[in-house]
Amino acid sequence: MKPIFCLTIMALLLAGCGSSENFYRLSAEAPASSGSRSAISLGVGPVTLPSYIDRGELVYQSGPNEFQIPPNERWAGGLRDNVTQVLAADLERLLGAGEVLVYPWPPGRIPHYSVAVNVRQFHAVSGVDALLDLTWQIVNSRNEVASARQSLSLREPIQGDGYSAVVAAESRLLARAAEEMAKSFRSE
Repeated sequence: MKPIFCLTIMALLLAGCGSSENFYRLSAEAPASSGSRSAISLGVGPVTLPSYIDRGELVYQSGPNEFQIPPNERWAGGLRDNVTQVLAADLERLLGAGEVLVYPWPPGRIPHYSVAVNVRQFHAVSGVDALLDLTWQIVNSRNEVASARQSLSLREPIQGDGYSAVVAAESRLLARAAEEMAKSFRSE
C-alpha cells in the first residue's frame, strides 16, 4: 500500500511540473491630454461583458464559428474589472478629468457624468487581429440620459506573436474606444 501511495504522489508532482500558467493584464494606452485639468468628475461603469469572454482564461477565435480557450493563458484578475480600470485611466488621460470613479461608486460620491458600457465582442482572431464591438451611453448625476446610445466596432492588428501581442492589441482597442467616448463627453 505504501508504494502505491508514493507512486500516486510522484505522478501528481510530475503532472504539476509541466503546466505553468501565464497571466496578463490590459494597460491604458491613450495619450495624455495637452489641456488643463478639469474639475469635473467622471464615472466609468457599469461595464458588461458577454459570457463567452467573462472568464479567467483568454479567448480567441480560431475559425468562423470556433473559439479556443487555452487553459494556461489567464487574466490576472477579473477581465471586467480590468476593462473598467483601463477605460477609466484612458478617459482620465484624454479628458484631463480631475476625478474618475469606477462603478460601483464609493459611498457618498456620485460623478457628474458616467458612461455605461456594454461590450458585445472582445477577442482576438487567430493570427490576424483583435476586435472590439461595444455600445455606451452617458448619464448625468441625476441618472438622466445625457447622450444618445453610441455604438462602435473596431479591429486592431496583432503585432507580433504570442498572447502578449494579443493583449497589447486589445489594450490599443480600448484606448481607441476611450477616444470615441471622450468625444461624447466633450460634447456635453
